[in-house]
Amino acid sequence: MVPVPIFVLMGTAGCGKTSVALQLKAKLNCRYLEGDSLHPAHNVQKMSEGHPLNDDDRWPWLREIRDHLAIQIKEVKDLPEDDHRRVVVVTCSSLRKAYRDILRELPENSASVIFVYLKGSKELLLSRISNRKGHFMPAIMLQSQLDTLEEPDPETENVIVQSIEPPPEEEAQHIIQEAVEKGFLHASAKSL
Repeated sequence: MVPVPIFVLMGTAGCGKTSVALQLKAKLNCRYLEGDSLHPAHNVQKMSEGHPLNDDDRWPWLREIRDHLAIQIKEVKDLPEDDHRRVVVVTCSSLRKAYRDILRELPENSASVIFVYLKGSKELLLSRISNRKGHFMPAIMLQSQLDTLEEPDPETENVIVQSIEPPPEEEAQHIIQEAVEKGFLHASAKSL
């Protein structure tokens, strides 16, 4: 069995994880999992009140995402390698390497986990957070996320680093192109 490609869109609040993930979902006609939807109510309340999560808050949430990914893998693993419906896109901040390691704990050889680090300046991130409506993460939380962030190392992790300057549609197209070039996606995705 060829491993299922799992793209984890990672980064701090305001980097556009959901916007880019939805563009990838539309272009690839693939599966999509919104990591924020799996936060327990306690985590959402804590962040809404302006309190940063600690590791004790994050571990169960990360395991929940990983377990949902394992289910997705079972459902798509038998599709042909060039069928983009076997791709899974998930959003998860994945700020530390230890958090990313949990998401890699999937059945052996069942998946290839690729982290897409949506990288931007503090000023741009803050501007985006300040302008969005209806999200539980207040702007005052950005600094704690930046303090926690351990940028992924392309030398030791499967990672694509994507600037958040372009519009989400362009970001998604660049991610697909780089994923094909690095062998993370079947070559047929290049024409999308």
